[in-house]
Amino acid sequence: MKTLCLVVPAICLLGAMNISAKEWFVGPAGTPEGDGTKLKPLELSAALNSATSPVKPGDVIYVLPGQYDGKMEGQKRVAFTVSLSGAPGQPIRVEPAPGTALWDAPLLNGGLEFTSSHVHVIGLQIGDLKWDRTNKTHEAVVAFNTTGGRDSKLIDCNLFGGRMGSGVWVGAINFEMRGTIIHDFGTVPEGQRGSGHAVYTQNGEGTKVYSKNMFYRGCGWNFDIYTQQNKIEGFDVIENISFLAGHYKEGQTSFSYGLQGWQTADRIRFEKNIGYQPRSTEKWRANARLIYHRDPEIIHGTGSFNDNTIMGAARAFSVSRWKSLTVTGNTFWATEFLFDLATAPGGSGANVPGMDKPDPKNYTINQNTYFSNGNPKPFRFGAGIEEFQPGETLTFKEWQALGFDKDSRFIEEPKGRPTGTKVFVIPTGTTPGRAHVGIFNWDDKDTIEVDLGTAVKSGQKIRIYNVLDITQTFALAKPVLSVTYLGKPLSFPLRKDKDCPNFDAFLILPEGQ
Repeated sequence: MKTLCLVVPAICLLGAMNISAKEWFVGPAGTPEGDGTKLKPLELSAALNSATSPVKPGDVIYVLPGQYDGKMEGQKRVAFTVSLSGAPGQPIRVEPAPGTALWDAPLLNGGLEFTSSHVHVIGLQIGDLKWDRTNKTHEAVVAFNTTGGRDSKLIDCNLFGGRMGSGVWVGAINFEMRGTIIHDFGTVPEGQRGSGHAVYTQNGEGTKVYSKNMFYRGCGWNFDIYTQQNKIEGFDVIENISFLAGHYKEGQTSFSYGLQGWQTADRIRFEKNIGYQPRSTEKWRANARLIYHRDPEIIHGTGSFNDNTIMGAARAFSVSRWKSLTVTGNTFWATEFLFDLATAPGGSGANVPGMDKPDPKNYTINQNTYFSNGNPKPFRFGAGIEEFQPGETLTFKEWQALGFDKDSRFIEEPKGRPTGTKVFVIPTGTTPGRAHVGIFNWDDKDTIEVDLGTAVKSGQKIRIYNVLDITQTFALAKPVLSVTYLGKPLSFPLRKDKDCPNFDAFLILPEGQ
């Protein structure tokens, strides 16, 4: 019997079905003249183009299994373009046809350009199979790029092999990305640093939401809120897993999460995210940073950074001047500085002698956990020069004397790094049984027991992938486990990969009910 995926139940979780909605099928062999039935499917580009598509608000576009190749102009790939729009309460959904196994989801071989409102792209794989990170033999487009529209979503997708994983710009209002994995992206031009981000994003109106995603093994940064001339206001970044940023450039220490730019940020929320960066060669780069870029006059507005786990790099967390910033419930470890709070923090590119230090009254920093790293003064409270100056580095007690972390923990670690293990299970919230798992393995265990009860139903058959095995499509990767979950913890094999020795991340895909 053919195993079916959970596409149809997942749709029901996304909102009430529109009883007047029409179903349209597209296929690799579809034509613009097709009637949109399964036997005579439409061509994908024709179905997505508002000038040629018969699709109306509230309709569903079912993408039949197979590979959809983006056109080529010489060695440059041309992205598929979505220009049709739904309506409030009547989104257009673009998703795999019913009966498609999750690991065999359709592939848009290239990239997807997005300018639409009220369109939900669900469960597709989008990426360039010919990706060349040197750009010498093949020039890929951004895997997913959106410049306009409002209230659209990208859910449970697999993005890879673009010159950037995703670009989500200021014109895309109230955009949401959820449950998506982004990996193996960017460029490394000869003699230059690795560039291209898993997420490069800006915002002005409304709030962009990034939740329950996974970012790993790119050329540049992983998650980057950045602008030079636009706006960076209104972001909720929640329960994401980010690791191995900057992997494809030897020695580069890129960050897992960043907010930076030449303009004032406001309405910023980072919550329950996980970040791991095993490299610490570039001492000025923090694993997470909420800073400005090169303009020390910038004072950001309101923000929060709560309940995150940030491990690795030379600096765990760098912060510049804010009017109001809350930092609580986090766990931090790095090889040099655990917290860098300065008018010119590491990575800001500023050098302005004589500028005052930040005002401690603008920061609520408490109930955090820090692991020692062998540095007797792993905290910095600094002024206007990016390279820390004498007297700016502090012990934990000296840091507390500033009014910070009164009820926090500083755990002495004889090895200069954390010990033990820590497991995070994050259901994506759409397809029952689909989840992301992150595991810190500081004790170098070969296996660890994982309770999936918050994500998977007893009796559900699942496939478990170590995401380092996923370089392109799911079908090209081999699961580390394929089992029926019986409500008891499962023994996960841990990779202890040379590039990622203390952290493993897994994707759980259900096979059926």
